[in-house]
Amino acid sequence: MSSEPAVRRLSRRGLVWRLGVTGMALVTLTMGQLQDTNDYFPLGSLSQYATPRDLDGAVRSVYMMADTESGERVRVPLNPQGVGVGRADIEAQLDRIVDDPSLLQSIADAWTDLHPGADPYVRLYVMRSTYQLKDGIQQGEPDIEQLTTWEVRR
Repeated sequence: MSSEPAVRRLSRRGLVWRLGVTGMALVTLTMGQLQDTNDYFPLGSLSQYATPRDLDGAVRSVYMMADTESGERVRVPLNPQGVGVGRADIEAQLDRIVDDPSLLQSIADAWTDLHPGADPYVRLYVMRSTYQLKDGIQQGEPDIEQLTTWEVRR
């Protein structure tokens, strides 16, 4: 008597199913690379990991500020708990947001929905800071630029 398990061949249906799923994953990965987008994550572009950073270059960081109903200027928490989206999501859509600032209305709405007792936003600012590096160390103060604003609608 042999204790080796019997080898079962994969059925034609099982083979077609596995090849189809593999093909779809490869097409999605290829589309993500060709379009240089993260919309297909985790099968999208991995370009953010593909190039080294210049130690004597510049580092740019996008963030958002808001004026509240009480007149205070606060930093918008770009994370799932703050407004439901992360900074990378804003950076990925930055060109669209600058072209159409009304897209920021959803950020203000999300803040109000997620934090009903908090001071609501009345104006949003998309900002970018640029830090100059020398040997990988920040040199001086960053250059701050305002990319766009949005007057929140109620």
